[in-house]
Amino acid sequence: MPLPIPGTLETEELIKNLCAAFLLLPGGNEKIIFEGVIMKLLVIHGSMRKGETYGLTRELMEQLSLKPNVEFTEVNVSDLKLPFCTSCHVCFKKGEENCPNYIAYGNVHKALLDCDGVILSGTTYMWSLNAAMKNLLDHFSFNFHRPILFGKRGMVVVTSAGAGEKGVAKYLKTVLGQWGINGAVVVTRNKKEEQLFPRRKLVAKVQRATEQFYQQLTSKHSIPPTLRSIVIHNAFRSASLSASAEYERDIEFWQQDGYRDRAYPVKAGLKYVAGAIMFGIAKYTTKLIEKRLA
Repeated sequence: MPLPIPGTLETEELIKNLCAAFLLLPGGNEKIIFEGVIMKLLVIHGSMRKGETYGLTRELMEQLSLKPNVEFTEVNVSDLKLPFCTSCHVCFKKGEENCPNYIAYGNVHKALLDCDGVILSGTTYMWSLNAAMKNLLDHFSFNFHRPILFGKRGMVVVTSAGAGEKGVAKYLKTVLGQWGINGAVVVTRNKKEEQLFPRRKLVAKVQRATEQFYQQLTSKHSIPPTLRSIVIHNAFRSASLSASAEYERDIEFWQQDGYRDRAYPVKAGLKYVAGAIMFGIAKYTTKLIEKRLA
């Protein structure tokens, strides 16, 4: 049995998708940040204490505060008293505002929607992200299913006592990418660096990251997604538009213009084509499975 046209059922839709790879069509969610406008940065401190990670994050904030038009909102995960996510799926079915723990993190969610950039600050425990920060991200799982943060800028800050910080930083950058925040700037540090390199090199690293992040904040151009991000985006798109979709809020979300009919809501270059192909394959595979289960 031949595969259907990748990405859409109609040839006209495929042409529309390909054109959108190079020209953003109306209905996208791209957010453009202009110079002179106050840039709101949300800083989420994931560590349970104000140690190495907190200190590095504060260094970056001090550098950013020297730039014009920047203001911060800080959140300490340790202050949230957030219960563990139990994977009840209420946020997928009925919406995040119906989460039984939303009262504990709702203000963080609102700040995330309102900000122009977000700094995720986490620490490394046993080669992985510390539990408190991971728990907060678990509560934001609906952003994977319903990404709407396109156009915002991101930074990831991770430290460790010896090793593992790069893997944790990669994970956090991937999380932001699935939320729609592409190309996050990554800053890592471990105790070995402090012992091996002079202080001036560590300061220079912070300054470079600050400049890169600020350039992103003031840029009028969108940052394209990774291939992985656009493939996963279309996997969720296909699942939520299939006849067997079970999460009501997800179904409603993906029926919107700009999500239902496009492989990605903002410019993605040639990766847009990969997203369209992934959607076509996933849709075809889902139909086969539904037919066999019928």
